[in-house]
Amino acid sequence: MLREGRFGKEMDFKALKFSSSIGHDLSIFYYDILVDIAHTLSLQRSGYLSREEALEIINALNEISRQGYKRWEFEDVHEAIEAEITKKTPAGKKLHTGRSRNDEVATCLRLFARDNLLNLAEGLIQLQETILKLSETDSIMPGFTHLQFAQPTRLSHHLLMFFDLFERDIERTLEAFRRANRCPLGSSAFAGTAYRLDREFTAKILGFDSVQEHSEDSIASRDFLIDSVYVCTSVLMNISRICEEIILFAILGFIELPNGYSSTSSIMPQKKNPDIAELLRAKCGKMIGLLTSTMAIYKAMPFSYNRDFQEMNPVLYTALKEANEAVEVFTGMLSEIKFRKEILEKKAQDGFTTATELADMLVKDFGIPFRDSHRIIARLAYKGVYTPSARDIEKVARELGYEIKISDERIAEVTNLENIVDGRKTIGGTAKEEVERMRLRRKERVLSEKREVRRIRRRIENALGIMKEEVKKLGGCFDVDRQESKN
Repeated sequence: MLREGRFGKEMDFKALKFSSSIGHDLSIFYYDILVDIAHTLSLQRSGYLSREEALEIINALNEISRQGYKRWEFEDVHEAIEAEITKKTPAGKKLHTGRSRNDEVATCLRLFARDNLLNLAEGLIQLQETILKLSETDSIMPGFTHLQFAQPTRLSHHLLMFFDLFERDIERTLEAFRRANRCPLGSSAFAGTAYRLDREFTAKILGFDSVQEHSEDSIASRDFLIDSVYVCTSVLMNISRICEEIILFAILGFIELPNGYSSTSSIMPQKKNPDIAELLRAKCGKMIGLLTSTMAIYKAMPFSYNRDFQEMNPVLYTALKEANEAVEVFTGMLSEIKFRKEILEKKAQDGFTTATELADMLVKDFGIPFRDSHRIIARLAYKGVYTPSARDIEKVARELGYEIKISDERIAEVTNLENIVDGRKTIGGTAKEEVERMRLRRKERVLSEKREVRRIRRRIENALGIMKEEVKKLGGCFDVDRQESKN
């Protein structure tokens, strides 16, 4: 459609196939129609389209939406939709007035990122609710450093850590949303346009928070896309780490893997394999690759627009779609995991996990400097004495120049696992009341985040409602199928 005037012939078939984005433009089909409607309304308001012409274009767009996406033989969905409109009305030839595909695609990408980032935020909030529900089940368990038994802790305390990992992911997701939700439409090729178009009007009816002010920056920048892929990568990194722990805990017998998220062997009938956890772990590696590819494409891109950008688009679609799917599947798997409390509590005593408390006792009861108390208990560990008696500790202390008397009752009190975890009452510690305080605070945070996302959704829907009203004022209707963007 665009080549006839400049080249006089069609593009080489293989070159067209190589350069066309039609194969992945399905992801922005709905958004391109939305942008076309907004631009049509802007042209009509500014006097570049008559009321009748605007209605003909909008009616054509509604019809194209109902017919659904096709693998047209065009360079991209923007050219294809314009060609389809022009078949239905000669007014279609006026649609591209004051607009370039550069600002058109940038707007579509931001709309796609915006909606899918909100989906991701909602999925993460549901995941947090699942974690809070799991944390109501408590048990003493071993804590780890260097994959070795380290100190006893609470299962509820450990699970709340997962909540906080995803809390920061929600913060990053909403921050990426805020940077993405700015409208580049009206920037044209990169230098703006001489047509009197109201950029703030189109930004408003598309549900953007504001215009992306600088016209060249609007076209030349894809940092919002990289931000979005990084958010997905961060989410998958956290999921991957937890999946690694799920696999390890299954091996140790700490958990029972849910049947619905496990598989068996084609030859070994006894096997119960953590395939979903393994696949989620692998997805993280793929996501890191996607993030790396966007940055590698972007790093030396001349200003302002280059076709290289096209290779970044499917990365955005894939990253956000797979991150949303991963969060949904991971939430389902986590909700069905069963913890084996008896094994957790038994293993909490393995590996001399009470050693730190014994060293602390020598500091508190006898004023021994911690470095020396550490040496006393470390020497017992060196000798393989992992359940020392009062006499054992007194003997080693004497060797290091300290005369002390300890009762066996005091040793039993200090090494009692409940006493150990409940003794850590500092902010964020494992004491029962502190864990409960943190859980309640995080429940309040979930409610706050739900309200925030609902408020953002309402604002966008209200804006699209204004667009519908603008179409209605012309005597038309706006019934574009939003589901097209989710296929």
